[in-house]
Amino acid sequence: MKKLLESRLRNLVRNITEAEGDLDFYRPTPVMGRVRKRPGRRNAPASHDPSAAGAGQVEPAPEPLDPMDDPENLEVKTGGEWGVPGQEQTAAAFRQRFGKPGLYNADGGKVKKWETEKVAARTNQVQPDRLIAYSRGAAVYNQTRRDEPSMSKDVPVTYLAPSSYRRWSDAPVPRAPSGSVTIIGDDDKIVPFKQACQNAAEAGTRLYIQPGYSHTGIMYSGGDIDQDAFEVDAVSCSIDPDLPDWGHAQRGSQEQHEEQQNQIKQHVKNEAAIRSLVREILKGR
Repeated sequence: MKKLLESRLRNLVRNITEAEGDLDFYRPTPVMGRVRKRPGRRNAPASHDPSAAGAGQVEPAPEPLDPMDDPENLEVKTGGEWGVPGQEQTAAAFRQRFGKPGLYNADGGKVKKWETEKVAARTNQVQPDRLIAYSRGAAVYNQTRRDEPSMSKDVPVTYLAPSSYRRWSDAPVPRAPSGSVTIIGDDDKIVPFKQACQNAAEAGTRLYIQPGYSHTGIMYSGGDIDQDAFEVDAVSCSIDPDLPDWGHAQRGSQEQHEEQQNQIKQHVKNEAAIRSLVREILKGR
């Protein structure tokens, strides 16, 4: 951990010369100027999680409805935020949980060619201001970026509890457009925090931890950053040997989850100390 802190501090100090004395240089900034207040519901029942295989009985899926045929979507055909749904999550289910439309009715298992073709075509059609790639949707997004050259490459993406390394796809995480972010809840038992760190590091995005959110509950954040979210350095935590990583397993053990939460607290504490030091240095310039 000491070496990680030293590396992080060197990176921050190296960038001080580019900060031009701005004391907000290393303070978190909200996505698209929005900071979401803490919602009342954070941990939905496991049965509501379409992306957590083996998490319990999945509730009956709404009747599949092509989002382009949904009358509610007619007024938002262009612009706005659109979702790349999680495993076997319909566009209607995505809207129900996120309050935002989904691009298509997602399949399960390995990412299919028809999924990437549809995501590319729908993205070009609706011209979203932002995509929200939730859980398995992150793997769909990654594979679409790799396999569908016609897809617009300049749409910012929010990787939300991203399952980029869960055998859904062999596509690498691409460099994300400017304004993209990665978000994960500190109570996520499905996607290891370390994998979210790796996702953010490879994509080149900022990484935010949402306190109190599970893998399912984070859907109800709408993909927004809470006012009490913490930003940590993605590169530092991606190479932290003390962070547990349960690989392709469906979920981590209780021991791994407890250790993960302890390590998250340490990363948040370290980041806060480093940022405080950098601001003091900037004040003295």
